[in-house]
Amino acid sequence: MDELQRVRAALREAMERKAIKNKPLAQKAGLGETSVRDLLDNEDRDIKLGTLFKIAGALDTDIRDLIGGSPAVPLVGRVGAGGNIVYDEVIGETVPNPPGLTGQVEALEVQGTSMLPRYSNGDVVYISATMRGISEEDIGDFCAVRLKSGETYVKQLAYGSRPGFFTLRSLNAEDIVDVEVEWAAPILFVMPRAARRLLGV
Repeated sequence: MDELQRVRAALREAMERKAIKNKPLAQKAGLGETSVRDLLDNEDRDIKLGTLFKIAGALDTDIRDLIGGSPAVPLVGRVGAGGNIVYDEVIGETVPNPPGLTGQVEALEVQGTSMLPRYSNGDVVYISATMRGISEEDIGDFCAVRLKSGETYVKQLAYGSRPGFFTLRSLNAEDIVDVEVEWAAPILFVMPRAARRLLGV
């Protein structure tokens, strides 16, 4: 059973315990009247963490009952001023794996306000732990980017002014222009700090 199937099964069990059907639960959660049915029946549909929070609240259920059992993701570093990533080999902390996020992933915690309005202090961003190349598909995306000079940032990846060079764009800091990139890993998921508080992580 994959992760999304497991979350759907946990939701069905919680609904049976509370004796509530799809449409009444969707209304109680403040969602569209077919939202719960679509979430349960459409296996191609992603499950958003924000939607699960609303449903868990409507069920008077701890969200960990729905996503509990998700493998923990290592928190490997912090993103600070200017989007600079400081990796810490001894953090030893973990955060929940978001529903539907598969493969090996790692997490970074945002510290400070230098990345507003995109990311807030205490948010956690998830990146692939294995994608370590440069893909044209990532141009324009926010990524963790390792420069050949050794620094690592969370920035929007853009082409540089000449082949083989890239520009790292920021929302509220100066661009880092025409640098050589070792790898770029796109941001796969963001867990807002409010979600972390509700999960107790």
